[in-house]
Amino acid sequence: MVQRIILLDDNAIEPPDDVVEVVATFRGEIPTLEAYNNLPFILLQDGKSLAYYIECHINAETGIPLVDMDAVLDPEEQEQFRLQRELQPENMAFLRMCQDARENRQFSDIIAEYDSSYRPEIPLKILGGQHRVEATRRALDEEEVSRYHGFRVYFNLTSDQRNEIAQVANTNIAISTDLIDRMQETVRGPQLRNFCHKTGMLPTTEDFADRRSPEGKITVRLARTFLVNFLEGRSNRNVDPRSTIFSPYVCRSGVDDEKYLSLVSDVRIWADEDLLDAGERFARLHTKQMSIIGADPELNKSEFRNKAISMAVLSAWAYTAGLLQGKEEELQKLYSLPDNSSTNDPLSAKLMSEARHPNDPPTYRGLGTRYTSSDKGRMVELFLQYALSNTRKVTKALIDAAIAQYEAKVAVRRATRAVGRLP
Repeated sequence: MVQRIILLDDNAIEPPDDVVEVVATFRGEIPTLEAYNNLPFILLQDGKSLAYYIECHINAETGIPLVDMDAVLDPEEQEQFRLQRELQPENMAFLRMCQDARENRQFSDIIAEYDSSYRPEIPLKILGGQHRVEATRRALDEEEVSRYHGFRVYFNLTSDQRNEIAQVANTNIAISTDLIDRMQETVRGPQLRNFCHKTGMLPTTEDFADRRSPEGKITVRLARTFLVNFLEGRSNRNVDPRSTIFSPYVCRSGVDDEKYLSLVSDVRIWADEDLLDAGERFARLHTKQMSIIGADPELNKSEFRNKAISMAVLSAWAYTAGLLQGKEEELQKLYSLPDNSSTNDPLSAKLMSEARHPNDPPTYRGLGTRYTSSDKGRMVELFLQYALSNTRKVTKALIDAAIAQYEAKVAVRRATRAVGRLP
């Protein structure tokens, strides 16, 4: 039976005993305005996720020391990987929140889960409204402003419920599709992250970036795209590269990607030695590119530093690594690119940025900048040409030859189709 401290919402079904118990614990441990005035909580149930929650008010002075901004989706298996995106301290909306908080603004609808199973000293795990919480914290620390703020507090959430609620809660300040991807992958399990840790594509203990990162950290979308293209390339390793137009695949973001899901349904891929080797080699390429460009004051731009993880380059490199499986000499040549580059950036990013074909529009920004079909196809040609050539660096001649080779294949295809339409 629901305790008297709780009134059940008319649309909610009778809660299980464990929910009632944790609500009672919350009531006794968290100083709310409702408890102070001996008012009952109304226990509501979300009709979609079926999660139970209350709406209450907590004073900043007592509530802020109890909040955990590093809430996780999977505290049992993946406690070290936080759910939230990074704070945006320069965001104008956030700066306005901070000023409002200093001027006694009371915020509402801060989304939290009461969970003492990990870091029990800070049991209010913030699922949404972290910028409002931080603004409240700053007003308390800097101006000693402490007002009651509105909280929506959930109890005994499953990982799926936590994921869905966090996604909805974060739509107030433009949640990135990269963060949604990271949430989805965390619910699915740690396999992709473990793969990236093992290969060095992600620093050990770190999580995927929650948005495009100038620091060079990869996103879930990039990691998925790498895996899909290596396996796709390997499945096509017996085709004739001289007459085939290759088109690497870019995984969707913000929604489930069916091609990726179909491939990872076979759990054996996570132990695939060729895939792991390719991941390690790519991580070495990316690290070398970041290091060389970062040390050059004239070239040190995010676009050049992160050239390896631009979508066209990453997808094409992974696809080519798959294509060359079984061709050991050519494969090792591809893998040797960062070692052969000496003091130059392996991908010759500036040369790529200047590369053009006569048919390219005036708005074309150089090879590997966008991820159109032509850019991805040209990048595959570049890596194939490098693997088959005697050159140790990516030169202007190599870039020009790759673009010309791709455009020649496209022209042959168009001509063949045109002939095929003749009566």
